Amino acid sequence: MGLSMPAGSVRAALAEVLLSSAPAAESVGSRVSRIHQDLLARSPYIRTANFTAIHPGDLAFLFDAYDREFLGGLCRPALEGIPVGFRLSPRMTRAGGKTILYRLPSGGSKYEIAIAGSMLFDGFRENDRRITVCGLECRDRLEALQRIFEHEMVHLGELLCWEKSDCTAARFQGIAARLFLHRAHTHDLITRKERAAASGIRVGARVAFHFDGRRLTGRVNRITRRATVLVEDPDGVKHSDGVRYKIYYVPIAGLAVILEPPGDSEPPGPAA
Repeated sequence: MGLSMPAGSVRAALAEVLLSSAPAAESVGSRVSRIHQDLLARSPYIRTANFTAIHPGDLAFLFDAYDREFLGGLCRPALEGIPVGFRLSPRMTRAGGKTILYRLPSGGSKYEIAIAGSMLFDGFRENDRRITVCGLECRDRLEALQRIFEHEMVHLGELLCWEKSDCTAARFQGIAARLFLHRAHTHDLITRKERAAASGIRVGARVAFHFDGRRLTGRVNRITRRATVLVEDPDGVKHSDGVRYKIYYVPIAGLAVILEPPGDSEPPGPAA
């Protein structure tokens, strides 16, 4: 439908879909389920709902599937030839996804949808707590991925039609609620920080780890994809407590907590 329409008309039609389309709950469920089953059937990587591997091509599949099922196939032509890329980010530890418009030095532009792959893999383990994304309970990684991707499709649609997008605003939340039955714009995925805290590894904790055949001890200063550990060393950087530390970035699984008496375990900061 959109392929034969002028670019402005395509975006106007997409805006109309975003602002007025409100499929019945049964219809939303059947479309989402169809995408779910099609991805499982066609992806060389996602073979089960609690998949252990994923590829950017799976995100490209979801883009076309959601465009077809929910946006009348208008999103692709509304891009007007601007490329859209898909990326799995191992570094995103708070947001489940992100949609970005890049302005290129050449004067062109491109869109990118990034999904926090590490956060998906950090959850949905045996005996894990209940997980919600966009206010909806997710039973497995694929359901969580779909809720995140739906959220990012709304961001992309808003950027194409109105050149800005804000998931805390009424327009975004209205679109997400009507199209996908979302009840919130946030997620409650299990984070690396939460997973570490369950093992006693938190900011300020005293820990031990092995590096180049040596056992080192230090204090956790930050937790993201890995833990940032400060280890006392005369050749290190002077911090606010007057002590010099070297900084190590250690996988959380490589840390062992050292129990110590209660007290001030706040890690020092760099000296001013």
